[in-house]
Amino acid sequence: MGFLKKALLLFVAFRAGDLVNLAAGMWFVPKYVKPEDIGAVLPLSSFATFLALPIFAFAMTVMKESSVLAANGARGKIKSLLRGVFVVVGIATLLVLAATALIMPRFAGAMGIKGGALFFLVVAAAFLGCVAPVWTDALQSLKRFGTLAFAESAGSVFRFVVMLAVMPFKALQGYFAGQAALPVFRILVSVIALRRDLRVLAEPFWNRQNARRMALFFVGVLVYQAIPMGVSLIEYSALRLALPAENSAGYFMITRFSDFLYYLTFPLLLVAFPYTATAAERGESTQPYVKKCSAITLAAALLMMVVYALSGSRLLALLPNGADYLMYAKYMPYMVIITALTSCQVFYTNAEVSAGRFGFLLWFVPLHLLYVIGLSFAVKTGIVNSLDGFIVCFAVIALLRFLFGLFQLSQANLARPRKFQLGLERFGKFSKV
Repeated sequence: MGFLKKALLLFVAFRAGDLVNLAAGMWFVPKYVKPEDIGAVLPLSSFATFLALPIFAFAMTVMKESSVLAANGARGKIKSLLRGVFVVVGIATLLVLAATALIMPRFAGAMGIKGGALFFLVVAAAFLGCVAPVWTDALQSLKRFGTLAFAESAGSVFRFVVMLAVMPFKALQGYFAGQAALPVFRILVSVIALRRDLRVLAEPFWNRQNARRMALFFVGVLVYQAIPMGVSLIEYSALRLALPAENSAGYFMITRFSDFLYYLTFPLLLVAFPYTATAAERGESTQPYVKKCSAITLAAALLMMVVYALSGSRLLALLPNGADYLMYAKYMPYMVIITALTSCQVFYTNAEVSAGRFGFLLWFVPLHLLYVIGLSFAVKTGIVNSLDGFIVCFAVIALLRFLFGLFQLSQANLARPRKFQLGLERFGKFSKV
């Protein structure tokens, strides 16, 4: 089965599951969550995910390593790799939970949300969402896309049932309980499938060289993931704190219509990662995969921009209490193209990460650092004091990310290994992680 066919398989399965997820985000939340609390959903989710970032970075490191091992048919080494993974995840779990217990209540209080049970569910949803890829990425590297499709579609139904049972009584708690239910289901399905796939004798994998290579790759991924997650956290928090609660609620409502694009890009990323990792390992170019994914995403975004420009208000009015947010419908076309531009940058940078190349961080880190400084200054001085101002800021950084990625894609030979140009050479000489 070719790349596009596998992407289509995952797309269909994920979209069937997303019908359930859309019901949660577009109907359950506005129906059951108080308007003054809706705007806190994004910053709370973003903050908890940021705390669980090390787990996510580790999962991506495992995916990179297992993709190469699977391409070489070394399933016995994958088995040994996963055994070590379980130990690391257990230790990381304790550290993340300890940090969360200290920090989360204060942040939630600043966002205007209180409740101990809610904090636990927010953290559980974020942590499980980050740790689940440790298992699903192993399936991905083995190219078991049919199993992944089942885990996603059936897991979404399980999520729906949980939310349907809890949200009418405890709105926010039910929402985050549903968010936690999906990764739990993914983990269970993956564990069962991996037991069948890895019924082989374990082969030695862990040694000083492999551990060092994975540690260096982990550092690179951690930096790469921390930047956009941190930026999103700052954006959502600033929007929530600087503007009236109805503005952050309106932003949540309109982004339900732009976030649909992630339903398209996520299966593309899932399928592309093992292909680009394998291509780079063989000395082949990863450009075709980046270009295919970007073209599909931009075409879908342009189509939806037209739809939202013509019928955005009518679509928003279909949601529970949607008529209360019609003044924000004008932002819908802009948000979908902002999301598309960001997704295209992610296709490029993920391809680089899968190849073990982190030179892009030389522009990625300074660009976002300057953006955060500029946004914070603009908000503090009152230059940005409306949702219009925030949307302009979001558009500027999305366009800059896209242009930098496009320039790098046009200039670089993605099949040529490059040095990890971050000053980490002091930890040892190597040409490619």
